[in-house]
Amino acid sequence: MYDYVEVYMDESGDLGFSSRSSENFVIIALATAEPHKLIRIVRKAHRKFSLVDGAGSEFKFNRSREPLRSFLLDGIVKTDSWFVWGSVAKARIPLRLRSDKEELWQYVAARTVAELSNRTHTKAMHIVVDRRSLTKIVRHCLSERLRWEVERNYGGLFPPSVTVSHIDSAMSAGLQIADLVAGAVFLSLERGDPSYLRQIEGKISHGEMYW
Repeated sequence: MYDYVEVYMDESGDLGFSSRSSENFVIIALATAEPHKLIRIVRKAHRKFSLVDGAGSEFKFNRSREPLRSFLLDGIVKTDSWFVWGSVAKARIPLRLRSDKEELWQYVAARTVAELSNRTHTKAMHIVVDRRSLTKIVRHCLSERLRWEVERNYGGLFPPSVTVSHIDSAMSAGLQIADLVAGAVFLSLERGDPSYLRQIEGKISHGEMYW
């Protein structure tokens, strides 16, 4: 039982349905009891790679090269962290969700955080979501939905107190690490390349294709 964990949620893939769109969409929920260590990993990566990698002030899986990706993922292995991933193959998504991308995003996010809650015993949980381009009311609805999923699916007797923050990923080391994790899962599903996911397979608490 933890006193407190932070959960960072990020996605990989797109929500389009054109011939140029990705075949899969992934959301991960990365939980850690040591958020300060994620900050330390990102700071070390900045010192080691920023001047030569070109990733700028924010690390992204799609904008990073192999050495940086491996460095960040190896850092996760050394922390008290675990994650759940959920994915959908877009060809199998029901028609009712294809026309509402926000609802589709929230659906996958809600199921993913529900699975994490079922497997995480803590007294308090702080969920951090990339702010994205959402209106205030949409952010509020998402926050309430995530809280409800945690409480409804908690695997222990007493659900944790839950807070939700919407933060620009450039300002959050945890979200940048979550982006790398989501990218590793996506690469395995979309291109059949599990090389990065293998680096962190010991941190997988649960993974599931919802459709």
